[in-house]
Amino acid sequence: MSQQLSSGSPFASGSVLVAEALKAFLPPEATNVADYAAAHRWLSNEGGGYVGRWNHDQTPYLIAPMEAVSDAQFLTEVVVGPGQCGKTEIGRNWLFTSALSDPADMLWYSGSEPQVTTESKVNITRLVNDHAELRVLLSDNSLFFKRFGPMSVQFLAGIMSNFTMKSAPRILADEWDAICKGVPNAKPLLDVRRQTFGNRSKLLCLSHPDLAEGIEAKDWRAGIMELYRDSDQRKWYWPCPECGCWSSPNPIATRVMEIHYDDTAPDDEIRDMARLLCPVNGCLIEDSQRYGMNMMGQWVGLGQQIDEDGTVTGGLIPRDTAGFWIVGAMSPFILGGVGGLAVARVRAERKFAIDNDRKALREVLSKQWGVPLAKAKTSETIDATVIAERADPALKLGSAANGVRFITVMIDVQGNRFELLARGWCEGGRSVVVDFRKIEASPGTSAADWDDILKVATEHAWPLEGQPGLGMRAVAVGFDTGGAPGVTLQGYEAWRRIRARKGTKLHGRIDGRPAWSVMPMKGAATLQAPRLQVVFPNAQRGDRYAQARGEVPLGVFNPNLFKDDLNGQLILGDDAPWSVAFPAVLAGTAPPHPWFEQLVAEERERNGRWKRRQEGQPNEALDLMVGTHVLAFMMGINRIRWDAAPVWARAWADNVNVVPIGASMVSTPAAALKFNVEHDAPATSRFDGALGAKSAVAETNAAVSAVRSVPIKMITSVPVRR
Repeated sequence: MSQQLSSGSPFASGSVLVAEALKAFLPPEATNVADYAAAHRWLSNEGGGYVGRWNHDQTPYLIAPMEAVSDAQFLTEVVVGPGQCGKTEIGRNWLFTSALSDPADMLWYSGSEPQVTTESKVNITRLVNDHAELRVLLSDNSLFFKRFGPMSVQFLAGIMSNFTMKSAPRILADEWDAICKGVPNAKPLLDVRRQTFGNRSKLLCLSHPDLAEGIEAKDWRAGIMELYRDSDQRKWYWPCPECGCWSSPNPIATRVMEIHYDDTAPDDEIRDMARLLCPVNGCLIEDSQRYGMNMMGQWVGLGQQIDEDGTVTGGLIPRDTAGFWIVGAMSPFILGGVGGLAVARVRAERKFAIDNDRKALREVLSKQWGVPLAKAKTSETIDATVIAERADPALKLGSAANGVRFITVMIDVQGNRFELLARGWCEGGRSVVVDFRKIEASPGTSAADWDDILKVATEHAWPLEGQPGLGMRAVAVGFDTGGAPGVTLQGYEAWRRIRARKGTKLHGRIDGRPAWSVMPMKGAATLQAPRLQVVFPNAQRGDRYAQARGEVPLGVFNPNLFKDDLNGQLILGDDAPWSVAFPAVLAGTAPPHPWFEQLVAEERERNGRWKRRQEGQPNEALDLMVGTHVLAFMMGINRIRWDAAPVWARAWADNVNVVPIGASMVSTPAAALKFNVEHDAPATSRFDGALGAKSAVAETNAAVSAVRSVPIKMITSVPVRR
């Protein structure tokens, strides 16, 4: 707009006119959306909201998403989040920056016509009214179309008819999941709208996760979570204000900071007592401390790893989609803070338990917590007799069947004994019970008993079917840290001792978690707990995976999710992927079959929690099967490429854990090896012919040479009795 030469002259200044005309030839101001908003955006929220210059302090987690909008390396950006977390402001700041600094036409899609009207008539009108420079540029101001100088913005409902005959280099799609309900193929349709602009184009998708089922990537097959799955998957990490250890409120993070509350308490107690729980040292964090935590937070994506001290290593895996997942605990705008989130969830879960109303629970989780609702699980369980009748008499307890690629061992702790289960894993996730025994011991008081059981579990090699003189050691051994008094302390000290003897090793980081060959384990108490995370609960401060001061790692897993998995595995028959085969010796001669009754001792409630069918009913077999799967999951079984497997999961001829039995013997006191099985089959000593055997080293070395030089014909499934 031209200016007067002086306050009293009616004529415009020629020099000013020329200067303003020349501005059109200048390149855009080199800045990103985050910086431009901080320098130029003004907020004047009505009704007592914030008034003043845009300030990143309230929502520092929005900085990186706004920077990514301006980053040419990304063609698409995805922001997942609950309602009222500030994510739509990314789009408004993008429009604001584009109009004033870097103009380019834009298509703005919303989930419905009312949302289009509200965004254009209320929010964008307020944005324009707050900034004189925008008002000057605004030359066309209809409800669905606005022009700011050379740049146009069309506001459209996300319906099929609005996906044709339009094009723009910049496209914003708000309420993406609502759009996808009516237009399932919205992404490729919008890509067509911008394809002529090539690498200069950008698609920004914003939504809460309405359409996804579950918190695992394999379940994200629709909506915003499907796009996030294919992105660089950034998650927000922040430091505990008490111990300084870094974790994340995101449910799929390596270390998850949960909202801790008692879901059986009255609503007012839940609201008052809810706290954030540090997963590393168990610190309880007040709601008021979230502001400071957010101020220090940082995004961590695929290819990057963050230590407990906040050190980030690695680089983002190159993807053409930047993905950011905001959850409710991050937002400063949630009503009632984390206590309000806890109450809303508990109320919805209680309602769901009564009337099976998944819609109400989905609304709370998606729009307030910012997480998808878990997949509906069948309450169907299989009868113990059916499993027992399917058990295979050809499978020998105490040896590894043909096809087993690796073994995991779980040790359950009772007041007067250990119970040990070894499970062999085959291609496709199929598994077979390799061994089960009970060991008389005093777990709460005897350090020697702990040393003996861990020595046996880690050093014993289970004989290979059809390969005399060869056996397979376990790749991972876990043990329960709960139960009788003294067990937790004894277990931790036993881990320290076996590590000092170099009896355990770190396999490395698998899916971002340190994977130890011996792992203390504990089931999480809350339904929303992550599937598995490794923490250091007895450390004064987190260190680099117990290497600095010998702190003990603890595998904390969600038992409900793994019991869901086991239930599905037990229902499968024959040689289906993830099916389980059992040696017939575990069954009795006639029903009831005590071991298999333990396996199905619990049932699933509607809210997803598993509980015993009868108070006091034994469930040790169930816990052992769950534990062996947790260990296999820790080792990354869900993503193993069997044709290019790790050295510990290869065929026997090339498997690092296949060893001469004579070379793997351990000297264990007989008192520690009093095994027995409660069934009608003859009792056998689990280590007869193995422990203390005098096999010739020359013979076993020759056997190893033979098996490594001659390919073994492997079967891809474990035989199951029809």
